[in-house]
Amino acid sequence: IANRENVELENVLITNGATQGINIALLTAIAKIRDNVNGKITVAVESPTYAPIPQTALILADEVIRIDKSPPTDGIGHWRIDYSEWQAAIEKSHIIMITPISNPCGWNLHPEDMDWIIEQSRINDVIVIADEAYNDAYRHKENYRSIHSFGDNCISINSLTKVYSLGSIRFGWLIAEKETIAIARSIFMTFSGVMSSPTMRIAAKVMKRLDTVDDAVEEYRRANLPILRSVLQKHGIVWNEPPAGVFGCFELPNNINSEYFVDHFCKANDLLAVPGSMFSEKMISWVRVAWSIEPKQFELAVEALDKSLNLALN
Repeated sequence: IANRENVELENVLITNGATQGINIALLTAIAKIRDNVNGKITVAVESPTYAPIPQTALILADEVIRIDKSPPTDGIGHWRIDYSEWQAAIEKSHIIMITPISNPCGWNLHPEDMDWIIEQSRINDVIVIADEAYNDAYRHKENYRSIHSFGDNCISINSLTKVYSLGSIRFGWLIAEKETIAIARSIFMTFSGVMSSPTMRIAAKVMKRLDTVDDAVEEYRRANLPILRSVLQKHGIVWNEPPAGVFGCFELPNNINSEYFVDHFCKANDLLAVPGSMFSEKMISWVRVAWSIEPKQFELAVEALDKSLNLALN
């Protein structure tokens, strides 16, 4: 990991998956600033996002400020941030938690927005925690950069769970400056002691073959996305396709409630789908879709999606 991210060993901590990494990163950030804060610790959290991020903040921080990332006004392209909203939140906060590859939309953070967030965090002495569990799908893209590389106030979290489909071994990591990782390591030792030997041995082998998965992701995109595009176009659904990665989301027509759509129409066709409300209540009419399965299975899933949309719209 250190070699891959061009850092030293002392900049890396292995964790039991990215979710534990989120917990440890926030505990570490709070430990770093607690003695210098008079009063409550405030954390700003991006929305929509992976649920354990705001949940962890709500448990550990004194106050949590929600900051929104919004779909493009014309339906196509990066989800963007409102600078005035984010600046007001950053100025009130000690820590900000973001997901550079947005979940559930699958789009990477716009480079201008990333640079602006980093600069505002530096100016206001705010620690940046980035859940980068999906970042590796963008490693080959222009402007790719992990948050930890922006400065000593930045902590990156990653794992083998999402892009590499190895959630069962629970292997993740943090990358940050050495003092931060030393604090994180003490917290990890308190909660977990050591990583399991089987996990470490499997991960050590896997890390040498990650390019195999990178190639497979591109093959899944080539084979599966045309099928999805065709069905969504058939139903007049705007498809804001991410330029990389394994998932995205779309808005259902006529403001259809996605929870009802999944519970009734998708269930009737044996289709497993994720409503957007899992990520934000503002996404009640959105559905998350992933294409990281074998093409024959994906084709069957899209056929079921087509039938579910027919039921919902007719």
